[in-house]
Amino acid sequence: MWYSRDNKFLMILCLLMVGAISQAQYHPQYSQYMFNGLALNPAYAGSQEVLNIALLHRNSQWGKSVQGAPATYTFSGDFPLQNPQLALGILVFDDIISIFRQTGAYFAYAFRVRTGETGKLSFGLQAGFDSHRADNARINLFDPDDPLFSNRLFHTFMPNIGAGVYYYTHNFFAGLSVPQFLAYSSQNANSYSGKLTFTNTMLYGGIIVPVNRDFKIKPSTLLQFTTKGFLLDLNCNVMMFRERFELGASWRSSNTLVGMLGFSIQSFCIGYAYDHALGKPNAINTSHEIMLRYNFKIMVDAVNPLLIR
Repeated sequence: MWYSRDNKFLMILCLLMVGAISQAQYHPQYSQYMFNGLALNPAYAGSQEVLNIALLHRNSQWGKSVQGAPATYTFSGDFPLQNPQLALGILVFDDIISIFRQTGAYFAYAFRVRTGETGKLSFGLQAGFDSHRADNARINLFDPDDPLFSNRLFHTFMPNIGAGVYYYTHNFFAGLSVPQFLAYSSQNANSYSGKLTFTNTMLYGGIIVPVNRDFKIKPSTLLQFTTKGFLLDLNCNVMMFRERFELGASWRSSNTLVGMLGFSIQSFCIGYAYDHALGKPNAINTSHEIMLRYNFKIMVDAVNPLLIR
């Protein structure tokens, strides 16, 4: 059995990804996590105090010689209800890498309590699902009868739940969350089971330090506990011109450097991040991420989800 250079790379990738899918432990990664709070924590819902939506696209570069580079598409929206203690949110994502596709949708509910003059403590729950799909039929094989790829389509549907707590003021935020409480394992494409886990716990926080009216510094950090150990993000952004322009950099413990910039005008915000993984081949060491966010400056006149009008 003979493979071209690309097919060898793809075969190795397939073996690694099938193992990841069988454990259902890989999740989309974001560099601009401070602008995509609902992806980290359901308790983030409503924290902007208005109807807020965001779109995010992340694309990794594998070079022209290898097809199927990773790409992630995410939509999120959240808003407080007429009762200021309640808020709702929705997160939908589509994560694609070569022949593998992970799609998920989660609905968040947050209960918020005012603390002090400007602070709020929010408790969030979320429920939804992840759908994993592997389409081996897209692989061009020299040997169509290769037993490694005998199962042409692999698909699993996995419901899940998560929870978190989030505290924030006008210049500080901190959160602790477990976005998915269930970890699924599978021996084959037809049977899988879930068990309780805390291996994707996230702890994060940040603060805004005013230097003067037009210049602020915003350091933040994110610590994730995964099946492979701890993953740490250290980030520092500089906010200028009354928070209209933002420039920042991050270091990730996976030996990755990130550069970020953002621009805001009235209710609209656009952000960009560039990831560079150190010590990896040039063909697979960069990622681009762009985020669009809009605050509608309106309140949702409803006391529960069934009465939105």
